[in-house]
Amino acid sequence: QSWRKRSTLSLQNDTWYGALTLMEDRGLLAGAYHSKDENHFYYCISTDQGHTWTKQRKAHVDKKVRDPELAYLGGQYYLHGRSGSYGEGSQRFVLYQSDDGINWQNGIIVSGETKPCHARRCGDGYSSNCIINQYNEDVPNELMVEYSINYESGRGKDTNEYVFFIKPEPEK
Repeated sequence: QSWRKRSTLSLQNDTWYGALTLMEDRGLLAGAYHSKDENHFYYCISTDQGHTWTKQRKAHVDKKVRDPELAYLGGQYYLHGRSGSYGEGSQRFVLYQSDDGINWQNGIIVSGETKPCHARRCGDGYSSNCIINQYNEDVPNELMVEYSINYESGRGKDTNEYVFFIKPEPEK
């Protein structure tokens, strides 16, 4: 009852699985993957708390992205998800880093090789993240990233969950 529509993102209709993060300048970075172009992360930015958005832009990612997630911590932006669904190097979990949330460094494949599963690949699944230690001034903030890897059928029923932490260098 307390929700109301603020705006509509300027992303194309055939983009899927979106992500959103608060930017360093308090703007909002929203993005999604395009089902027919996993080599780019499609995004738009709001500088007025989500009332209006820039036109859709796209940023190249060298190892593709599907089912993306975003985060900002310690002066760095993080983008992670599946390294696409098709082609060389797909079905793996990939992590990107950026200084500005627009230009992404080469991705790092975090997970191992996928295995054939009953005539199809058992690729990595979905991921999420959250900033931890925000309310404890004695402990630095960390980014906790969780992702799933299918290890048997590829239907999600035989899945392990993995967690790792990104600890930014302390400010000097």
